[in-house]
Amino acid sequence: MDSLQAQTVILHLRNGDRIAGAITSETTNSITVSNVWIKELMVPLAQIEKREIAVTPAAPSIAETNAAVAAISTGTNKPTAVAPLTNVVVVAKTSPAILALTPPPTPKPSGWKRWKGDASVGTDLIYGSRNSELFHGHVALTYSQPYQQDPKKFFRNVLTYNAEYGKTDGTLSANRMDGSSKTDFDVSKKVYIYNLMGSGYDQIRKINVRYEVGPGAGYHLFTLTNYVMNVELGGNYQAEYRSDNTETKNFYLRLAEDINWKINKQMSLVEKFELFPQANDFSQYRARFEATFSHSLLANLSLNLTLLDQYDTKPASGVSRNELQVRSSLGVKF
Repeated sequence: MDSLQAQTVILHLRNGDRIAGAITSETTNSITVSNVWIKELMVPLAQIEKREIAVTPAAPSIAETNAAVAAISTGTNKPTAVAPLTNVVVVAKTSPAILALTPPPTPKPSGWKRWKGDASVGTDLIYGSRNSELFHGHVALTYSQPYQQDPKKFFRNVLTYNAEYGKTDGTLSANRMDGSSKTDFDVSKKVYIYNLMGSGYDQIRKINVRYEVGPGAGYHLFTLTNYVMNVELGGNYQAEYRSDNTETKNFYLRLAEDINWKINKQMSLVEKFELFPQANDFSQYRARFEATFSHSLLANLSLNLTLLDQYDTKPASGVSRNELQVRSSLGVKF
């Protein structure tokens, strides 16, 4: 069996096709070949009519080459009719005796195909001794483009938008909106740099308007097929203008991590944690944690359960330091 491996052959199939390549393995039922077109191609023995060893032609002598060049320059050479090869499926790079076919260029994806998105909308309703209505929505768009010189490195931009509105017993209990834009560039296989911008408002937490901006660096800690984890470190300038006639403008450090885990075909988990210690006083900080568990219902439709926790050591007067929410929603990917 080992003597057959790495041997370049031409397989003649019963349907008239021919496959050329180097044999990498052979069993009682199939032969596996490798060539410039495909790394591994398994061909059942039942489909093979015969096989032949591809012979590499000897290089022409210097005299023959000079004679051919002279014939071309004087116009005395006559083209020789060659019967066209038909039904050639694959051509091995290691077999110059076979006509080398150039594969068609891979079409570049259009700009729209580099975008991916997901959106979710949900409502929590309670009617009884207490009436509560809460409506919330989320949209995320991701643009990803590989570098031409290294397709394993990417430029990415992630746009997010969140909104929430609700009343409890006729009294406003939720009214917030925020959006963010995060751009990052891979500088190596593991390291990337980013810039984060965001703004929004939260009437219940007495924030008329807030914004943040800051650069940083990240590291792709895990990049498995079904599990991706990143860690980030950077700076972040945050400003809040509050309805209690106060405002805050501080520079924070930003420590963050995010996880995207495809548990199986139906279930996935997306988690993100951000910690913002104030640069000149580490006892003052802000933190945000969000985790969404999704279960697929149809091809692009899922049922989502989200846990959101926000903490601020110095919120507006009369506002709780910690806010915890549990949401359910229907999501769609596009």
